Amino acid sequence: FRDGAFSVGSVWPSDFTPARRKEMPRIFKVTASQLSAPSNKYSIPILADSENEKSEWVEVLSELHRILKKNHFRDRSGYVLKEAYDSSLPLIKTTQAAAIIDPKRIALGNEEGLFVVHITIDEILRVGDLKRVHQIELIPQGQIVAVISGRSHHVQLFPMSALDGRKMNVHKLVETKGCQAMTSGTVCQGARTCLCVARKSQVLCFELFQGKKISHRKFKEVQVPTNVQWMAIFGEQLCVGFQSGFLRYPLRREGIPHRMLHVHDPTLAFIAHHREDALCAVEISSIEYLLCFKSIGVYIDSRGLRSRPVELMWPATPSYCRYSAPYLSVYSENTVDVFDVNSMEWIQTVPLKKVRPLNNEGSLNILHLETIRLIYFRNKMANEDELVFPETSANPLRQMVPHINSKRWYSFRVPKGKKTLSKGLSDLQSAARGLLVSNMIPINYSSELGVFYSLPLISLKSPGQSQQHCIRPALPEMPPTPHLLYVKVFPCT
Repeated sequence: FRDGAFSVGSVWPSDFTPARRKEMPRIFKVTASQLSAPSNKYSIPILADSENEKSEWVEVLSELHRILKKNHFRDRSGYVLKEAYDSSLPLIKTTQAAAIIDPKRIALGNEEGLFVVHITIDEILRVGDLKRVHQIELIPQGQIVAVISGRSHHVQLFPMSALDGRKMNVHKLVETKGCQAMTSGTVCQGARTCLCVARKSQVLCFELFQGKKISHRKFKEVQVPTNVQWMAIFGEQLCVGFQSGFLRYPLRREGIPHRMLHVHDPTLAFIAHHREDALCAVEISSIEYLLCFKSIGVYIDSRGLRSRPVELMWPATPSYCRYSAPYLSVYSENTVDVFDVNSMEWIQTVPLKKVRPLNNEGSLNILHLETIRLIYFRNKMANEDELVFPETSANPLRQMVPHINSKRWYSFRVPKGKKTLSKGLSDLQSAARGLLVSNMIPINYSSELGVFYSLPLISLKSPGQSQQHCIRPALPEMPPTPHLLYVKVFPCT
């Protein structure tokens, strides 16, 4: 309701396949903004039991929105969503992990390897010879980058200077074969850098050293009751989430783990009974935590007892949870719901279908729709943007062109030989907008599919003529930037 582009209304026949058009009288749609840059909207169709019920819903929702506007409601959203880079970059389509290096650079990991994209100058660097990058962890305390890569899911370490194009020596952690997640932090009041790696129900803790060469020392190994589903470092402790529970392990010393759900709190017993998957934990303060499970979020104190009488209830079944203070983003199949963890308010719903976070904070996300996009969630509470926003054009003619002097550097641009063709097509499209040529009709051609879109022919009579001409009806919405071709129309025989 608080979205500036919110609207509710009827649907159009073009919104549905012919098989579903009989249900149109009972369907209405709710529309809201999706991205602020580039600006676009998203509509969700809703099926009512009857046409009368549909009319009632439209009337009630419209009236509620009118009342909110009349009372000058304020925007309480936590995030502004923007496209981080042009969706026509081929690397984005297969991205599995990402990280923000600085305001002008992002790291993308996919099946082909690890790449650094300079988003303001359209320059791309391939880092090393890594393959199948599954997770990227920047460790600024030690000036180290850790990645999970390869078929065997090993952790590989290299200096952060390699992201500038300098020569790199990769340090492989042999013990980490088959790992599925990692997290980093500091201990001893920031004096030591550590990396924790999860492998099924086991977590290996390493201290990292950066000198002429990177080295490591395994200083702890912990066993979790079941497979690790989530983990992070809170202060001097490792927090691990698994089915129906969370444990905190001391990192500096030996000791028994601390159970974050007290076994003698009867109000929390249902979590163990229903065997809930763990999604994430949030350290609200030194004495309070939010534990997020598949169906519910509960607030507990440092002893593991309930600290607030009310839980967080998810609007839909979540797939992921990400936290960027003070907002918790809950990802489901059709939306991302945002909660303020301090006030417990549900403050925003973003209509993003099939979106997945690419980093631990949830600032970079991949949107899997017809056009696969790299989306940046800008936290309004942050002092400054983590990322600058260049204009995006999604020009299908742009390509990754290798530099003459280096096989690792690319420019993302329109090759010289295609610039003239691009200008000619642009001029042709501009002329076609204001000109109707007799016995000439437009046909859309998709450069991506490489085929004509065939539509049934309709026979019409020209005014004052008995001779019929074959023409095509209005074309459906096409993929971005179609080419316009023209064909001569001959009389039907």
